[in-house]
Amino acid sequence: MKIFSLKRNLIALTFVLACVFISASSALAAPKIEWSPGEIEVTLNGSPTNSVIATFTSSTPLNEVTLEVVPSLRQFVTIQPAVLGDVPAGVPQTVTLHFSLPPGVEPGTFEGVVHVRSGRRTVPHTLKITIIAEEPEQFLLGTDLPTTNTSAEIAVILQQFLAQGFTLTSPVHISTINLQMSGFGVDQFTLWVTNSIGPGTTQANVLLQTNLTFPNTGGGISGATVSAPVDLDLAPGNYFIVLSSTQQNFLQGWMLANVALPSTVGSVGTWSFTSGGNLNTAFPPSSIFMPIGPRPGAFQLLGFVE
Repeated sequence: MKIFSLKRNLIALTFVLACVFISASSALAAPKIEWSPGEIEVTLNGSPTNSVIATFTSSTPLNEVTLEVVPSLRQFVTIQPAVLGDVPAGVPQTVTLHFSLPPGVEPGTFEGVVHVRSGRRTVPHTLKITIIAEEPEQFLLGTDLPTTNTSAEIAVILQQFLAQGFTLTSPVHISTINLQMSGFGVDQFTLWVTNSIGPGTTQANVLLQTNLTFPNTGGGISGATVSAPVDLDLAPGNYFIVLSSTQQNFLQGWMLANVALPSTVGSVGTWSFTSGGNLNTAFPPSSIFMPIGPRPGAFQLLGFVE
């Protein structure tokens, strides 16, 4: 009876040790995924959004690899490639995540992950994604953006600054400012948004200041759009887009518009310039500006009405 009991105990112990060994072996063989970046946050407002490139590396070889976005994010995210086949251990795999805002989505924050699957198995260590859906961006105010259908560009140089006025009758949030410019893709200019120009204008009147690069169009009257992403809330009132630069090339500048586009939030104002003794190179918005003529500078304000 004692011998039978001993045998039974030995069998049980052997079974336990086998389970422990199998569990340990499985733990050692379990793949570990590392993502770079480790987390992605994207804001969508309906405008084209740059895709995000990500890489992942597995600690062990994987077979029949596919990438899956959880259902809560599938309307926003697509992955290329989504099917990778076999993935060697330690070799980074590059994928591109494309983001878009579907029509009719209510503003809000959406969270989820991207899974790596090997055959029917989901591998741990996911890529976390946060999407902030904002109200869709729309045209608010501005002009057409001609490429070659224009008679001239007005140079933005050290000896000449430009100012385009506009008036708002409704409060708006501006998310993008588009300017139609010409240039050689090298020199920079400064974009200002102010509520005043001319003597007496101070830094307190500056609502936005950012540096942009003239596009590479070959100069002259060949134009291309330069977009400035902004985050600007403006109340009804009069405003100015001021462009200044320290470059000397007269073939780089701001394109003339053909027409002002219909708007429900305001109107396009006067285009002005300053040069010679009227310049204030230390603070361009406070220079003395004079009207250029009936055609405005080519620009568009995009965003939404508040």
